[in-house]
Amino acid sequence: MIRFIFLMLMTACISCQSAYAQKQVDTQHLVWTRYSLKAALNERYHLRQEIENRVYWPTWQQHQFVVRTFAERKLSEGWGSGLGFTYFRQTLPHAPDAENYTVRTELRPQLEVSYSQRLREKLSLHHRYWTEFRFFEQAGGGFAYGHNRTRYKLEVRYAVSGRTTLLAFDEIHLNIGRQVALNIFDQNRYGASVKYQASPALGAELGYLNWYQQRASGTDFYNRHILRATLHHFINLKKATSP
Repeated sequence: MIRFIFLMLMTACISCQSAYAQKQVDTQHLVWTRYSLKAALNERYHLRQEIENRVYWPTWQQHQFVVRTFAERKLSEGWGSGLGFTYFRQTLPHAPDAENYTVRTELRPQLEVSYSQRLREKLSLHHRYWTEFRFFEQAGGGFAYGHNRTRYKLEVRYAVSGRTTLLAFDEIHLNIGRQVALNIFDQNRYGASVKYQASPALGAELGYLNWYQQRASGTDFYNRHILRATLHHFINLKKATSP
């Protein structure tokens, strides 16, 4: 009898631990709309400006708002570098039907290194290495440094024609810092899109993005299905200022 009770208790403990260890996944649906501006200063230097609005679907409640500015420099043989800054606002909690919520601001200085490989005449491979330093808004005012997040993105591009390009990518995010305990793996994003270049100055892109994110608990996750629409705008400032 005692042995039986002992085995039952052990089984219950193991079952509780297994249930606790099982991950909890919260599935959400969102729509992202983005404006992407690229201005060529000359052959080597570019400015990039992105404005993106992120809302839940079908409630259309605000999730995040992002403004990103980058200065880019082309290096030799497909390499490039960039220095940027992101203004980031998000609505908390991360719930599409929350009635009581707060808005938190985050500032992110960023560094970027990119590399482009041409595999075939119409096929190319793009690598992006990105590190950002995250400063979070404090309740008493001001901002405090939280941690670093390093990202790597691999993207395949196939030029169907002179105007249409197919894109597919996968990107992983890692948190680095003393405050990071259980969610060193922050998130993984993968997706695909179609880009149509209507003219040298204007293009449109429509695609799907899956955003799988680990929460601070280490056992809870978000699985977000995202429809993203982008308007691309290119300005040749060197040409525009020429006599």
